[in-house]
Amino acid sequence: MYRSRLKVKTLILLCMTGVLMILALRRDPDRKGETGEELLISEEEGGEEPGEAVGQEKIWTSPGRDAKIRVLLLDQDGSIYHKEKDAGEGYPGELDYYEEPQGWVIVNKVPLEEYLRFVVPSEMPASYTLEALKAQAVCARTYAVWQMQEYAYPEYEAHVDDSTSYQVYHKIDSQTSTDQAVEETAGQILLYQEYPVKAYYFATSCGVTTDEAIWEEGNTENSPYLCSRFVNETTSEKDLTDEETFAAWIRTKRAGDLEISEPWYRWNCEVPFTQIQKNVEKWMAVRLAKTGDGILIKDGEEYVRPSENVGHRGIGTITEAQILSRNAGGAAQELLLTGSEGTLKIKYEYNIRLMLGLPGGIIHKNDGTITRGGDLLPSGYFILTQAKTDGKVTGYAVTGGGLGHGAGMSQNGARLLAEQGKDYLTILDYFYRNVTLATME
Repeated sequence: MYRSRLKVKTLILLCMTGVLMILALRRDPDRKGETGEELLISEEEGGEEPGEAVGQEKIWTSPGRDAKIRVLLLDQDGSIYHKEKDAGEGYPGELDYYEEPQGWVIVNKVPLEEYLRFVVPSEMPASYTLEALKAQAVCARTYAVWQMQEYAYPEYEAHVDDSTSYQVYHKIDSQTSTDQAVEETAGQILLYQEYPVKAYYFATSCGVTTDEAIWEEGNTENSPYLCSRFVNETTSEKDLTDEETFAAWIRTKRAGDLEISEPWYRWNCEVPFTQIQKNVEKWMAVRLAKTGDGILIKDGEEYVRPSENVGHRGIGTITEAQILSRNAGGAAQELLLTGSEGTLKIKYEYNIRLMLGLPGGIIHKNDGTITRGGDLLPSGYFILTQAKTDGKVTGYAVTGGGLGHGAGMSQNGARLLAEQGKDYLTILDYFYRNVTLATME
């Protein structure tokens, strides 16, 4: 059906207004999923007093279990515009069509539980153990409820789109095992201090997770449940924000690390200066349009925001890359790129991974296999060592670990815990600190 952009807000929006006013949260689509990170797939010392266990159940009423989420369907090229109106055929629920000069914008209005039937198998392999799938279902439902607090595309009243920027939707048909996981956790979400958590998840850890300070708008004070923890049978007091400590740590495979046998637990590759130059040229303007202080250029003794049309020529030929600082768990937080005519400071793991990406290049994985790189480096957990050809520095050997941003639940970690006999509540409690379980009414 055709809908006017000027139509009165739906009953769902009215119900959620109170939540919006209380939380006033903002999102960065880059936080959850970055292209190429889909799975082909305890409490820390210090901090606040221990909270309730994840198994202590509460009730959540707005939105309720019968809520509907509005999903903007992207075209195959990632655009919001479709050439053909029938591109949305085959989706459950209702379809709203908006005719624009660039093409059709299609929004799928679907019951939340039905939405999850197509999200869970798209985000985690249906062959995974049921308890891991149930943990994934709770995370996906919680993440969706958190996103439903406001519209990502207000002009079309869409809460999310169907890409990795939010949650992958309807890329794989519903499966018996994932349907069971959704049904057995029906309506269950995670809360922290009475509100839905940002239940981020990622593919594989390198033996440690991080907090949301890896993102520009990340606020660790508002999300203490997303804290850095070692994904290991034992605890550690290593400070992985220290460069020397992290370098020794990432070069080592430690017995007891939950994911030590996973293909992406460790990886290595070589990124030449020529590739870094191409990355900066390609992504500089794109990222400047989306970031505040994520990309800065040196001006005298200060770093300032460059003009949005600056490319690699803004600093000349790139001759050096250096990690300046690391976030909790060792994820790269600041990268310095030095050129013949200037210096760039790249901040936050997503920007850093883009600038050091290796599209089409060779990456050696932990299990001895080789894969091709993408726009993003596999993770922000890595060190750089000079690579030389005929005695001349030509780029960097990159030694890293993990796949994805590293905040929240490791999906392969969840699988391995489930294979050890842990139930989904124990798995969730392992990765999210001091959260409680609530059931939507």
